[in-house]
Order: sequence, then C-alpha cells, then structure tokens
Amino acid sequence: MNGKSSSSSSAPLISATEWQIDDDARAWLQHHGHLDRLGEHALQAADEKWRTYRAAWAPRNAAAWGADWRAWIAREHTPTPGRPNLYALPGGTPAPPTPGMTRTEAHTAALLAALDEPTGTE
Repeated sequence: MNGKSSSSSSAPLISATEWQIDDDARAWLQHHGHLDRLGEHALQAADEKWRTYRAAWAPRNAAAWGADWRAWIAREHTPTPGRPNLYALPGGTPAPPTPGMTRTEAHTAALLAALDEPTGTE
C-alpha cells in the first residue's frame, strides 16, 4: 500500500447506460445555463445520444462518466429549424456505417450531404 487512498480507483465500474444524472449534474446544468439553453426536451435527446454513443465503451467509474457527460452537454446545440442534421437521420442518431467506407469517408459523405441541403440564403 502506498499510503494514499483514492476513492476513484476503488469506485465501482459501471457502463454509460447505468450512469445516472444526479443532483450534482442537475446543479451543474442550472449553474452553467445549459438547461435554459437546451430546454428539457433537447437535454433528454442529448442524453440519449450520449448514452447511445458511449454504450460500447468500457465501464468506468461514475465520476469519469459524469465528467464525460458534462463535456458532451456543454458542446451540445439546441436543435434549430433549417439547420442541417449532420447525421441525416431524425433524432440525430448516427447512421450505421456504409459497407466499404472508412470512418473518414463516411464523415465526409455526411458533411457533403449537409452542404447540399438548401439553407434559404442561396
């Protein structure tokens, strides 16, 4: 034993889908204005996207998932009418990979598809 105790190393490992939004996460949302900025519906959608994306990741402790989730929410945008959905599917869930395409090629195709959508400023 090295004389130091680390609560994070002894914390149980859980999957992203098991992680729960706790009082600290709610307070963070309020304090930083993310709940007002996104609204409850968009926050729930962002949470679902995060859980879907992180579902395949290896288990971590709750503090690590909480930090990752806060970073995700801080980057999330409120859906706006007319703004292209880069995933090109309702709800913003990523499309399954196209067989024969690399991840880079799939991202490029999605970006090009978004550029082809009319913005009303043409």
